[in-house]
Amino acid sequence: MKRGTYRARAVVLNSIDYGESDRILTFYTLEKGKLSGIAKGARRSRKRFVGNLDPLSHINIIYFHNDKSDLVRVEDASLIDAFSVLKTDIERLTDGCYLLELTSELTREGQPLPAAYHSLVAFLKLLEAGAGDEALRFFEIKLLDQSGYLPHLTGCLSCRTAAEGERLYFSSAKGGLVCRACSSGITGLIPVSPATAALLAMAARLEPEKLGRLKPGPAFLDESERLLYDFIKFQLGKELKTKRFMAKLRSAGA
Repeated sequence: MKRGTYRARAVVLNSIDYGESDRILTFYTLEKGKLSGIAKGARRSRKRFVGNLDPLSHINIIYFHNDKSDLVRVEDASLIDAFSVLKTDIERLTDGCYLLELTSELTREGQPLPAAYHSLVAFLKLLEAGAGDEALRFFEIKLLDQSGYLPHLTGCLSCRTAAEGERLYFSSAKGGLVCRACSSGITGLIPVSPATAALLAMAARLEPEKLGRLKPGPAFLDESERLLYDFIKFQLGKELKTKRFMAKLRSAGA
């Protein structure tokens, strides 16, 4: 990126206090992908930054890039959408923050992925409109596709057979499905039905608006969550903080 002042649309992924009055931000832009920046005086500002730099905020942002620093300097921000409904419920808020954390972890700094930006905004809107766990699964598979991590979900990756009607198994280490005949000796396999695999493969291609109209059953929700949780954890080498918090919420409500 050349030295200069830029305007962008962005979603704030993370925001932490820095020093007495500044804030360090990570935000995902349509134009430049993921960026990190500093907002000088943001904690004292009563005009430029009030409520605009919190995580989940969808904003128009003006920032200055100095090629001597890894951080851009945030000059101004105006709110497009605060996703305030998500912030009124702890479970919805956690779901929204999970989308932010996953986006931050699966994307690289300064690598534009316009589709990832559009998906993030669209799925936050779906969550705010009341979408359930299926929206999380569909977002996961789309972001994996957009960031270059899409697993093999169309038949056995070893023998290449479609294995229609046959129980399949998913291997995170191998990056996709294997049939029963090819599963021998592979550890960490996750059983998955052909229907679940097919719907995930289709979801990677469909627009968020169309996915928002789908209401898959409990079998899909259960299988896809186990499969995608294991695969994302394998790819990142860790479990996401928001995912651990989700588990605590579930156990508390059980």
